[in-house]
Amino acid sequence: MEEATQAFVFFWVAGLFVVMGAMLAFFSKVSRQRRLGGALFGLGLLSLMLTPWTLSFSPSSGFGHLLGSLIGPAVLLAVGLYQIAFSGHVPVGRLTRTDRNIGVAMVVVGVLWLEAMHWWVLTPTYPAEVNRYWYIFWPTMLLGVLVCSSATYAIVGLVGEQRQQEQRLMLVSASLAIVLMLLGSLFDGPNVDHERFATELLFASADIFGVMVGAAVAVLLFAVVLAFYESQQPVPKRLDPPNQDQLEKASRIIAQHVGGEGEDE
Repeated sequence: MEEATQAFVFFWVAGLFVVMGAMLAFFSKVSRQRRLGGALFGLGLLSLMLTPWTLSFSPSSGFGHLLGSLIGPAVLLAVGLYQIAFSGHVPVGRLTRTDRNIGVAMVVVGVLWLEAMHWWVLTPTYPAEVNRYWYIFWPTMLLGVLVCSSATYAIVGLVGEQRQQEQRLMLVSASLAIVLMLLGSLFDGPNVDHERFATELLFASADIFGVMVGAAVAVLLFAVVLAFYESQQPVPKRLDPPNQDQLEKASRIIAQHVGGEGEDE
């Protein structure tokens, strides 16, 4: 098989399977389609993680290596956050306090695992140097945590009731992200230079800022188009006021229904 064909099958088709599988698994109402989506998602993800062996000649294999490196902490964080969320203020299916404690422990281990990738010897290295996708992922993730935590803190404060605990959690997450970004920008890790981290952090900030500006412009354009469309619509015809005959007919009908109780007696 030619290298271009291998890259198409094991990387691009696999990525398509991941996207399609996730959409089917989460949005389909048919159980068979959800199972098919889960199978496609798992098959595509496995193919991507195997690219260091199936596409060793391609630079894209570094992306698969990063996915394989992140699968452990990602599972811990996902399951832990699920247990924390569904052991709180939920009307049905509430988990026990033991499940909540296990979830907290899993989140702590997942966060420490990610930290060890930057500050210890667990930094993803492929093939003989730090994975270039790690330089992109880690600053972007920290900025994403900061933005999402800040936005959630503000939204919960505006529309939530008795959600002080959730607000404190978001505040802690945002503060932790800020501290980690400052430490990474000031001090070298065993495998990551602080100047390289700071540079990638600036690039990630520009990317996220661009996404936010683009989303705001898209919403604004949608509002403008909607307002223009509404302004072009004809004014709805207003009904004429009832005449005397209609009022008398309505009075008779009302009198029949209101006076029915007296007639029955």
